[in-house]
Parts: sequence; C-alpha cells; structure tokens
Amino acid sequence: MLPLSADQKVTVLFTPLSERLSPTEVSLLLNRYFQEMNEIIFRYNGTLDKYIGDAIMAIFGAPVEREDDPERAILAALEMRQTMAKMGKEALPHRMLEIRLGINTGTVVAGNLGSPRRMDYTVIGDVVNTASRLEKMAKRNQILIGEGTFECVKDKFRIKKVGEKSVKGKKQSVTVYEVLGLL
Repeated sequence: MLPLSADQKVTVLFTPLSERLSPTEVSLLLNRYFQEMNEIIFRYNGTLDKYIGDAIMAIFGAPVEREDDPERAILAALEMRQTMAKMGKEALPHRMLEIRLGINTGTVVAGNLGSPRRMDYTVIGDVVNTASRLEKMAKRNQILIGEGTFECVKDKFRIKKVGEKSVKGKKQSVTVYEVLGLL
C-alpha cells in the first residue's frame, strides 16, 4: 500500500462521455468508451484514478512524476477528442458524440485514502477540483486548461486565452485557456 505523499506536482484530466445521450445510449457505449479512453491514458503514461458515473479522472505525475506530464495529458486529451468523433460515427451515426475535457496542473497529496474496508489510490487538492470545474465549463469537444498547465505547455500547443472565469468553490477567478491543437 502506497502511503500518502508529501506535496506532489501532477496534472489532472477530467472528461465525461456526454450529458446529451439518453441513459440507454450511454449504457450501450460506456464499456467501449472506458476501454478506448483508458488505452489512450495508459499510452501517454497516465494513471486512471477513477470513474465518476460516465466521467473519467486521470492523473499524469502520480505515482511517478515525469517532467512532461502536462504535455502528455494534453496529447491524451487531443487523441480522446479524435477517438470520440470516430466512435460517434461508428456507434451512433445519427448523433454526434461529445466530449469535454478539463486539465489542471499543480500540487496535490497523493496516496491511498479510504477506510480499512476500501482504500483507493488518488490525489486530493484544489488542483483536482479546478480540473473538474474546467471540464464542466468546457463546451462540446473543447479542451480547457488552467494557468498551471498553460505555463508548462504554452510553447508546445496552439492555445487561446479564454479569460478570467469564476469557478465554483473558489474565491478568486481563474485564468482559463483553450487548447486548439498541436503547433
């Protein structure tokens, strides 16, 4: 069992399948969605943290931190967006599958949390909450990143500043950026 770590820098990625699909459509796609997205996360050396309904939380930088964690998280997000478009054409040609992605980088505490009956490896901290809020703020097929991620990747991707946004649970607004693609 991994103990709780001291402060550790990670990049957190959140993405749900879609809020516009019926429960029946979601249930038919969910296993394939999780399989496809997990393979992408693992290909970029991310860690699958958890499923939250139809959403996925992935970590880049824990338990093993790498210098290019933010870059790999964005590369994974770009591939996830492309894969969702392909899945939509195959599975539901009459509907467009949507994906929203929120990515944030900063300091967390990582380790096994829970009770003696159930422990899960996870990360906790404001970085996680902000990544989740960015995902909720994103529009269809949009990748939104926070300031910490932007500072790490600003010379590696085409990025547009969205601006200052109020985020639930935070007193101060956050600067939000949209990833448009590779340079």
